[in-house]
Amino acid sequence: MTEAGLTPRSNGGRWVAVGALLAALLLLGVYDVAVLNFLTKWWQRALAAVGLRQQLEALQQGISGSVVKRPLPAVMTYAVGYLSVCLLLLRLLLPAPAQWRLVLRLYAGTLAVYVALVVLGKLAGDAQWAYRLGRQLLDFVVSPLPVAGLYVLLRSGFGARAKA
Repeated sequence: MTEAGLTPRSNGGRWVAVGALLAALLLLGVYDVAVLNFLTKWWQRALAAVGLRQQLEALQQGISGSVVKRPLPAVMTYAVGYLSVCLLLLRLLLPAPAQWRLVLRLYAGTLAVYVALVVLGKLAGDAQWAYRLGRQLLDFVVSPLPVAGLYVLLRSGFGARAKA
């Protein structure tokens, strides 16, 4: 048995999955505009089919262009998909439970800061600085940089507890 109870055979499958997830991240990053255009059209059709297109348009008008420039459902779908791929990748690369919990806490904390900045911006009368800062934070989180950084830091021992 190897780390996290994986056999050498399943370990090979893990690396195939890591490669597939890395390819997915690369493709999502390179073709983000095409993916977002597809999601925008899909959501528009889906919401029109159930009669909610006007509600979406009304909701979208209430959101500052500094927060999101595309329809909210498309952006949220893209972000959730991208973050899911990132988290799956980190789960495969960092099988230790303590490292995985730290990754989840860091991502959750960062997303909470993003939400707080958007709410602060709204409460402060559409404060553009809060929206811009939140947008930059979200752009960072929905990128491969946190995955690479967390992998390097956690594999090098950052966050490891000393054994007694």
